[in-house]
Amino acid sequence: MTSIAIVNHERCVGCELCTRACGVTHAISLNLDKNWVEISEDLCWSCGACEKMCPFSAIALPFWAEPNKELRDTIYAQTRKPKKARVAVQNFEQEEDEEDVMAGSRSH
Repeated sequence: MTSIAIVNHERCVGCELCTRACGVTHAISLNLDKNWVEISEDLCWSCGACEKMCPFSAIALPFWAEPNKELRDTIYAQTRKPKKARVAVQNFEQEEDEEDVMAGSRSH
């Protein structure tokens, strides 16, 4: 038995609101040929965000599905890009440059 979200293709209009709701694992993608969404079994962690977001009730989770937070955390850790560390180094280097300019203007 599957524990991921299930798409009712007769109701799905391809609006992609559910793809926006699936922001962590990106388990949902639009099939352009058929104009409906499809859900990856490998990436869906059964959070239910897509089900809540769909205005056409085209996505449903089985009642026994429980969110797989371990899968979510694993995928998030693999796809996350640490940007803050780089910004901090750039800011530090910029401050040093500004201090050098200020020191140079004082010596004149």
